[in-house]
Amino acid sequence: MQTPLDAFAGLLAELITAGSVQASRVSPKARARLAPLFSAEVLVETRAGAGRRVEVRTPETLAKFISRHYPAGLFADPSADEVLDRRTLALSRYRDTKALGGLDFEIVEYRLAGKAPLLIGSTSIGRSGVCGDLGAFVLHDARTADRDVRFAGVVATVENPTVLIRYDWEAAGVDLAVATYGRMSRRMIDWLASEPMGDALVVHYGDYDPVGLSEFCRLEAALGQRASLFIPDQIERLFSQYSDRDLLSRSSGLLPAIQQSSNAEVRRVVQLMAVSGGAVEQEALLIPTIGIGS
Repeated sequence: MQTPLDAFAGLLAELITAGSVQASRVSPKARARLAPLFSAEVLVETRAGAGRRVEVRTPETLAKFISRHYPAGLFADPSADEVLDRRTLALSRYRDTKALGGLDFEIVEYRLAGKAPLLIGSTSIGRSGVCGDLGAFVLHDARTADRDVRFAGVVATVENPTVLIRYDWEAAGVDLAVATYGRMSRRMIDWLASEPMGDALVVHYGDYDPVGLSEFCRLEAALGQRASLFIPDQIERLFSQYSDRDLLSRSSGLLPAIQQSSNAEVRRVVQLMAVSGGAVEQEALLIPTIGIGS
């Protein structure tokens, strides 16, 4: 038995096949989408005994409507699911690449800084000294063995591209730094929490603001004790010199949830934000007076 692509496709399939449906089958949302067909009397609602029915008066026009909204037909094609990515599949089904959500993959930029190799499927990638050991790999929604990305070492999740490029990760004891560019996707967190990454310790390098702390809390919830928050030794001086009130106010709505954290590092930063009345962007780590481990 064929499976309709969605509820609306199922309704259209019944209309084009049977020529009518009970009016109760047409939801308010579906009726709104079918409004042009009702206006043109391609569809009409009539009495049917004690109830009402929606009947098709012009099947040819209904068929054109279906073709316009479902160019590949009303029913799922399992073979297309296997060979097409999410956006291409959405285009083939609905003429809209975004109809099925976002991308089914993510490009992750990284810097290798330690001796441990990055394993992408069966390929081992080590430091080469070329292009600052920058690279990228792809995380897929549906991982298979040949797509696994594995690493055993210290991994830094880095919110800001400047810090990714400019920070001395080797001196910081980080083996692999990966860019998050702000909010981490669920896909990335799932990857860090996955079995292939079970031997990695993850240190979060983010802004010292509610967003950065919120991101760490998401990591901690998924990874437990494998996740930690990087705190420079001179963080008090960092806050006294570089804290920004606007940075704190822009994301203050996240504070109530963060204040529930029992993590000592998180609570320390929350206290510093309260005392200084501001938050600090992670680029402060690049200022020579702060330094690594200073």
